[in-house]
Amino acid sequence: MDKYAERLTGFMRAVGCMNDAANRVSDYFVVKLEKSDSMLTSLAMYHSSITNKFPAAYWHPQLKECSQKIVMETVKIWFFEHEDMQLLPSSLKQNILANFIDDLNEMTGNALFYSLITSPPVWYGSLHEEFVIESQYGRYLIHFSCH
Repeated sequence: MDKYAERLTGFMRAVGCMNDAANRVSDYFVVKLEKSDSMLTSLAMYHSSITNKFPAAYWHPQLKECSQKIVMETVKIWFFEHEDMQLLPSSLKQNILANFIDDLNEMTGNALFYSLITSPPVWYGSLHEEFVIESQYGRYLIHFSCH
């Protein structure tokens, strides 16, 4: 695993644990995608690694370019979704987001951001949201889900 993706995943999982409630579990992670000739091919390799029962095309991936600001707005929603997390002091929430964006920028440098829309053919969480980042250091998938 990529050391930057591993560090960011650890950070995200710690925040995800704080969002866990009795009736659901949060799952947040970052994966460095395999190198390939296109982003969709990299995503196909990732989706194939989840299950070999269905071709990667069954995920019906669609990429929509977005900004880092949109990604961070989504991160904020997922990080502070549980009411206990919403009660944190605003300075602490800002510090959590600042640390996340610093690590994200270190991992990706100058990057392009895409919202990833899929229709998974297998159980993938009751609600999920994903982004793909393309940078000079590689392609990364950021995943948020709950189940």
